[in-house]
Amino acid sequence: MARIFLLALLGQFCFLPYLDAITSSPKVQVYSRHPTDSVKKNYINCYVSGFHPPQITIDLLKNGQKIENVETSDLSFSNDWTFHRLVSAPFDPHDKSEYACRVTHSTLREPKEVKWGFKKSGLKWKDFKYASLFLKLCLNRIWL
Repeated sequence: MARIFLLALLGQFCFLPYLDAITSSPKVQVYSRHPTDSVKKNYINCYVSGFHPPQITIDLLKNGQKIENVETSDLSFSNDWTFHRLVSAPFDPHDKSEYACRVTHSTLREPKEVKWGFKKSGLKWKDFKYASLFLKLCLNRIWL
């Protein structure tokens, strides 16, 4: 009996401190719930995953200012014992505002900020003209 007690005590002193030492930095994804051309009410989502320890602060930003009254999912954990959480808020993807997600976690030296990446198509008519001209020149060289 004393041997079992000694092994249990030894296990607590040797292994338990290392459980708190396991850390993992958060991965951050920012996206809209529906396609930007949808007529449905849309939401900006910030999905943060793969972090440990579980203490974390996730803020959605509009033009650098914290959005109040966001919806926050329960803190959940994955098979590898890291955590994940979703934070979302209603938004209009067609206004000129800049949206981002700011994450503060003990594994980060400074808060991590990820911007929402929607941009209207950057292609212009002149881009198509140049591409078609290039294609025409290439095809002419092949057929000549």
